[in-house]
Amino acid sequence: MRQRMLLLDRVSDWSILRRLRPHRQELGKQRGKYIDRFYVEAFLARHKEAIYGHVAEVQSAEYTRLFGGERIARSDVIDINIHNPHRTITLDLTDIAAAPENRFDCIICTQTLFLIRDYTIALRSLRKMLRPGGALLATVPGICPVIHGHLIAGNGEDWWRFTSRSAKHAFAEVFGETSVEVQSYGNILTTTAFLHGLVQEELTRQELEYNDPAYELLIGISAVKTTVQ
Repeated sequence: MRQRMLLLDRVSDWSILRRLRPHRQELGKQRGKYIDRFYVEAFLARHKEAIYGHVAEVQSAEYTRLFGGERIARSDVIDINIHNPHRTITLDLTDIAAAPENRFDCIICTQTLFLIRDYTIALRSLRKMLRPGGALLATVPGICPVIHGHLIAGNGEDWWRFTSRSAKHAFAEVFGETSVEVQSYGNILTTTAFLHGLVQEELTRQELEYNDPAYELLIGISAVKTTVQ
């Protein structure tokens, strides 16, 4: 019955979005798949060959399994939250000294850095943990509502939004200009839908895949650790 009600709740007449508050709160939680997740997964699929060997992922190993498959030799989960049952490494990314050195072939860090005030320090920790030639695959929000409440187990709050240019600059300062590749995702339709709490199921694949660099809903960054910074 609940699934049937969710299907009946799908938005088909966009005139109902002419309002001063979002159509749904919490980005459409429990209504379907978040729209920004479509772009996170598109980015990781594009760089899936970099997900191999010893891989670490922040908070869970969901994307490690989904995009790494048989290329994964070992998987770790990094989290500051001691109550996360999936974590294998408890680490504050702003504590560079505590970060293990030259350990991972790939680190997946999705929708996390915007919650860390000193995200540049976190980037340096992530670089330290990579082996030479290893890749950091990260995503950050562009256009997104403010996320309220204690985040990252009470150790983080909503701090930042990025553009392709600012993300390129921030990552290049740590990894080097030629080691960073940036891709933006989104368009006016998907951005509007996302802000109103609509979900993937209410849009067509063609609508989701269309990219307009003027409306950056999400930015994906691939950064490779070279021996020379």
